[in-house]
Amino acid sequence: MTMRNLIASRSIVAVLVFSPLPAASPVRADPNESAQFCWAFGKYDHTVYYAEAEGREDRQASFASLMEISGLYPQTIECRIEDLKSHRSTRAALMKQWRDSELEIVNTTFLSDLDY
Repeated sequence: MTMRNLIASRSIVAVLVFSPLPAASPVRADPNESAQFCWAFGKYDHTVYYAEAEGREDRQASFASLMEISGLYPQTIECRIEDLKSHRSTRAALMKQWRDSELEIVNTTFLSDLDY
């Protein structure tokens, strides 16, 4: 390595080391934002179907239509609209409960987001 390259390398390192780095801040959700989480247990299979949407209008009708069109015959359909923090907590708790009970878990978010 030539002397010129060595000096250039040190200059770059010095700039990187002594430059103030922008503070990394986590993305914070607006406390007014909400999310909807819908789920249904299959009547004839050992499956839970779910869909979720943040900051959108009520999608329960779309989710119910998906179940009907798909011939899944759910026992019941449940939907909750909560603030984002509560949504994440509810989702995590339900997913753990479903995994522990060995249910097949199917994310239908994309499909239930379609308007039929």
